[in-house]
Amino acid sequence: MKKILLLQLILLLSLRALAEGGISFETREVPVNRGGEEDGTVTLRFYSDMPSVPYISVADFQQLMLPGTTIKVTKTGRGEYLLEGPFAQASVNTTSEQFSSDDYMAFTNLMGLVQEGMDNVSYGGAPFVRYNHQELTPTSATVTFDFKKYGINLRGDDTAVYFPFATISDLYSDLFFHIASYNGEKVVLVTDYRNGEVAELELENAKKLYKTENRNEDMANFCYAELCFVIDHFYGMPGRSPLESGIRSDGLDKVLDTAANGALIKQLLKSTNMQEYFIGMKSLQVLLQDGHTNLMVDMNLFSVVREEGENFETWKAGNKTIEDTYPDLYYPLMDYLNHLKNPKEQDIANARPSKETYYKRGNTAFLMLESFGPICKEAWDDYYDGGCMGETPGINEDYLGDLNVVLDALKQAAEDPEVKNLVVDLASNPGGTLDVVMAMTALMGGQSHFYSENVLTGQRQEIYYDVDCNFDGVFDERDKDVKYDLNIAVLISELSFSCANLFPSLMKDMGFPIIGERSGGGACAVQQYVTPEGMQYQISSARARLTNDKWEIIDNGVEPNYVIDVSSGDYSAFYDVDFINEIFRGKTLNPTAIASITNSDDTNVYYDLFGRKIATPTAKGIYIVNGRKVVK
Repeated sequence: MKKILLLQLILLLSLRALAEGGISFETREVPVNRGGEEDGTVTLRFYSDMPSVPYISVADFQQLMLPGTTIKVTKTGRGEYLLEGPFAQASVNTTSEQFSSDDYMAFTNLMGLVQEGMDNVSYGGAPFVRYNHQELTPTSATVTFDFKKYGINLRGDDTAVYFPFATISDLYSDLFFHIASYNGEKVVLVTDYRNGEVAELELENAKKLYKTENRNEDMANFCYAELCFVIDHFYGMPGRSPLESGIRSDGLDKVLDTAANGALIKQLLKSTNMQEYFIGMKSLQVLLQDGHTNLMVDMNLFSVVREEGENFETWKAGNKTIEDTYPDLYYPLMDYLNHLKNPKEQDIANARPSKETYYKRGNTAFLMLESFGPICKEAWDDYYDGGCMGETPGINEDYLGDLNVVLDALKQAAEDPEVKNLVVDLASNPGGTLDVVMAMTALMGGQSHFYSENVLTGQRQEIYYDVDCNFDGVFDERDKDVKYDLNIAVLISELSFSCANLFPSLMKDMGFPIIGERSGGGACAVQQYVTPEGMQYQISSARARLTNDKWEIIDNGVEPNYVIDVSSGDYSAFYDVDFINEIFRGKTLNPTAIASITNSDDTNVYYDLFGRKIATPTAKGIYIVNGRKVVK
């Protein structure tokens, strides 16, 4: 009798599944790891036509990512649904496999977890910075995703809509590193950049993934489809990859048909052999390289699971197995890896007079900033939680890109009657967090906003922040009273990247002199994603592609007002105080004369700073050549 009842129940479930779309499924209740803490379970579906690929209802996913909220789902027609979220609406068609929203950024907004009422923009969570508002042009934009193009199926019944777990996770991924992953056993949630590594949250699973030999065919095909979807829609197109124009017009899948070794890379990306898949991702990284994108999922795993004594060179040596099988991929990969460390780093280090973060030469002080963060969050939180009493956090040797370093330099320079000039040295700064940039531009120039484009929506963004410039725990008008009586300049090089590209751009917009060589660019924010198998990667994000105040993309770098010739590899002029003092004095020169030189048609002709044409100079000094100020 029990056996008959069981058979009837199984038949009933099968009929129900067929009535919902003709494809049977099973449900699994799986545990949730939220930022390292166990947090209940969530229900996933596995359909018989894609048994390795988990699905989740949009309502359950919303509750998972932003507890206390949900999405109301209303079926409006055959395969048609209206999704009403807490901040915006969207529509889904499970027949045409389309998702559309008039405010996609609001629909997927999770930044209320960080600051109440915050829009879906960039923020690092520093207590001395808070989001204020943004100005969008145009004010609204419709975003539509056509999943049928990628063979990605959306599912639905009378009360719910189901997305592949990885797909909806990609839709919600933001610039605070809110991401969700399913690793075959658990759902893993990254709650912010401080626990931003899925592999670290589930170390044993990461070890398994790194050593996996084979993967199921349905998963391999879905991983490739999902990667194409992500690159086509969320890659920021910063301007460096040879694939960009093709991705814009035809998408990644078609571009690989004609790219160098593209057909082979596509084959490897879809391979059921995990090591071949790793090779495909590394080879695609070489084609998409832009300084922010990192598709090397095996290296990301290795960085977490490596044994004591193993390092980057160990991982790189392991790639030599590619040489015999795929020589056309091996040599470009090795060339890329060997150039990750720029020899200019040592040239600049040799030229820099001091390794200290603050030092002075006569009336000119230097702030040597290693990076723009990360900040020492614990120290800052303790200071603010303690009522902002006493001194702000001091310099921590592990956080030499923190705002602490900047405040220390400003304080020393301001209290030293001899110091008139402060040079912010970013010559070997690779970037960091926006919070430190906003705090620095507020402290030095009274401005705390930046300019960017949202490539996905086509909107220009002017995003404003408040900065607690007097660090009293209150954002108010008194913050504007903080001023430093210093001449400030910014020193940049080809190594100045990302936030070290944004900061000089903003300072140049405000009229501060920029010195050195053109910065290294890096126009996009960073966005984290996880493959359907649970491996993390990052790309230059379409959500924020940086511009100057004229809406010109700055990925090609910031051109200094005063160019220092370092073609010989000698960076000593970067730190020549006499030259720098000339530059500060040059701020008072006749601007009309300078403008006339800038517009001159003469090429390779030297002018002095008063606009007088001179012979090729032999003496050290500042000259103008081809419309640029050059230090010889």
